[in-house]
Amino acid sequence: MPKITDMQIQKKNKTRANVYLDGEFAFGLEMLTVMKLGLKIGQEISERQLAEAVFDSEKSVAFEKAVNYLSRSMKTVKQMREYLTEKGYAPDVVNNVVERLCELKYLNDETYAKLYVEQNLSVKGERRLKQELQQKGISSALREKYCVMENGVSHESAQKLADKYMKNKPTDLKTLQKLQRYLVGRGYDFDVVNAIVKKYRFDE
Repeated sequence: MPKITDMQIQKKNKTRANVYLDGEFAFGLEMLTVMKLGLKIGQEISERQLAEAVFDSEKSVAFEKAVNYLSRSMKTVKQMREYLTEKGYAPDVVNNVVERLCELKYLNDETYAKLYVEQNLSVKGERRLKQELQQKGISSALREKYCVMENGVSHESAQKLADKYMKNKPTDLKTLQKLQRYLVGRGYDFDVVNAIVKKYRFDE
């Protein structure tokens, strides 16, 4: 079995230590992991103990990074998995951190979907909201539950956007075509968009 020949606290991060096996640098570990597992210089360490030490240390670091990531804004389970994977963490570490975050309610896709729709309801149509939530990993059931918009509400929010878009603009054909594309791009149904465009034509 390999032997721990040295452990040195990292200069740039005093909470981590560099571990040397048989005279060569092997990996970095959190000091909490070193103390918890009772690792010391001169100790022989098995492959199982090595794997346990690295996993314990990595999940602690990954959890801290995940919490910092969440401090900027809410995230979905998919977004968190992608973030940790891009940071280079192994699947078992990612799964462990995500499960812990869900248990602590730091990650909750239903809460995310509900708040996202509430925050964007006035500027995006039902179709756009569903597309964006799908990209963020929200399930079909949750998209259907929270993205339902009454026709009146949809028309009202689309009309407000149209009024803002058309302010100080001529109501000629070219401008109205741009308005139509703008509203469709925002995810509003064609019936709602066409009704608004027709209203501008009629007023003109």
